[in-house]
Amino acid sequence: MKHLLIVVIGALVWCASGGQAQERVQAYVGARIIPIEGGEIPAGVLLVQRGKILAVGPSDTVDIPADANTVDLTGKVILPGLICTHSHIGGIGGADGSGPIQPDVRVYDSIDVLDPGFRRAVAGGLTSLNIMPGSGHLMSGQTVYVKLRHRPKTIEDIAYQETRERFWAA
Repeated sequence: MKHLLIVVIGALVWCASGGQAQERVQAYVGARIIPIEGGEIPAGVLLVQRGKILAVGPSDTVDIPADANTVDLTGKVILPGLICTHSHIGGIGGADGSGPIQPDVRVYDSIDVLDPGFRRAVAGGLTSLNIMPGSGHLMSGQTVYVKLRHRPKTIEDIAYQETRERFWAA
């Protein structure tokens, strides 16, 4: 068991690209792949380019481009990143004990993107979070959805956005 390393797809893409989308196809070969749908693939191939998954399957069914950067992950496990739908990560503040209904509190305004909780979340396999203000209120405010990225500087670097001006927040 000590040799079993869980490699999250989001972390693979992020690490291989230095946090940026890569032009060259990344081919992760030999790993046990546990996909969202379908059966487990004992010795699979995962192809990624520009942050997008191109193909996943058994090694005898996926054609690897000749110029691909190949990473041997024999003995490792690849599985999809996990999404946390209820989080208070980010050193958030907001919502106080003055009343049970505080719909105007926006957690977006108080997230510290350098909070160490984000690194711990990534280490645990999380790739996306729904961050919300304090619990314990009937209506404690507005949440924000974030994608965990390498070295963000501002909330705009991690918040899912519908448009440049509008964020996906509940």
